[in-house]
Amino acid sequence: MNQLPPPLTPEDCNLQDFAFMPLDVARLRDSELASDESPESFRAAVLLWAASWHQVPAGSLPNNDGWIAKQAGYTHLGKVSDAWASVRPGAMRGWRLCADDRYYHEVIAEKAVAAWKAKLEQRWRTEMGRIKKHNDRHPGANVPRMSLDQWMLAGRPTGQPLFVPEDMPGRPSDVPEDMGSKGQGEGQGQGQGQGQGQGQGDLDLDIAKSTPTVPASPRTPVVPPAPAPRKLLSPEDQAKSDVWKAAVSVLEHGGCPAAQCRTFMGKLVNDYGFPIVKDAVSAAVSTQPADAREYLKATCMRLKGERLNRQEALERRGQAVVDDWAAGGADHAGR
Repeated sequence: MNQLPPPLTPEDCNLQDFAFMPLDVARLRDSELASDESPESFRAAVLLWAASWHQVPAGSLPNNDGWIAKQAGYTHLGKVSDAWASVRPGAMRGWRLCADDRYYHEVIAEKAVAAWKAKLEQRWRTEMGRIKKHNDRHPGANVPRMSLDQWMLAGRPTGQPLFVPEDMPGRPSDVPEDMGSKGQGEGQGQGQGQGQGQGQGDLDLDIAKSTPTVPASPRTPVVPPAPAPRKLLSPEDQAKSDVWKAAVSVLEHGGCPAAQCRTFMGKLVNDYGFPIVKDAVSAAVSTQPADAREYLKATCMRLKGERLNRQEALERRGQAVVDDWAAGGADHAGR
């Protein structure tokens, strides 16, 4: 019995928050899938690639033919279409069953592993940045910052409580606040009891009458401030926020470091204006370019040139109308 190969992606590889899947255009264009299979099989294959991208592990499909047929678009009213039998071999081209009883595609798994690695590296950079800020704010904390390999071996921890020097045990603030008042009350009670037993009750009674009793002030409960109401964005601001998020996602998938995405987008908006940048981002979302920064910049330059040419044409047309009207008025005046 042949032993099945191990899975091609890690079991916790989760890319469900990745809206875009890389597409190697030349590799697909020159593939045997594009040249040898039917259009129906080609379409079903691409749909299965997309479905596998958001599976866990990413780049895999469950060993369930009914589920696979549904993702490929070959079910109707809960039943697998008869056409699926002829389409399935081409649609499943490149997929192989692995030891975890799931299908894996070598090319999709390769892209998934690269995206998963980039996601973990970004998570590690964020966590180490948090530790650095903590150490800067708390002198003496010296929480160690791990390398990427050390962080991976430690289980990829994030958000854990960090040591603060003031958290060391034995500091004076650890003593309960009401210990002093409790000892004073016990001393007064013992003194009064002993005085009454020794025949000095009258003296103690006079002192007690002349000493005003100060009622203990009740503790004021600490009420946390109410959270500030969430500010609703206007439609215009919401549109800008959506464009911004899409742009950052495209840039990150195109190889731009996360720390540089917002700076780059701000410069584009300053240079070309938001309407042009919005159209450029929409085009980038559709094409998913390999070098997102160069693509966005080139698209903004092209769009700006087209809009300037269009504006010049409108101005010339308007001037022609004015000239015609002026010439017509002069003819009427001559008559």
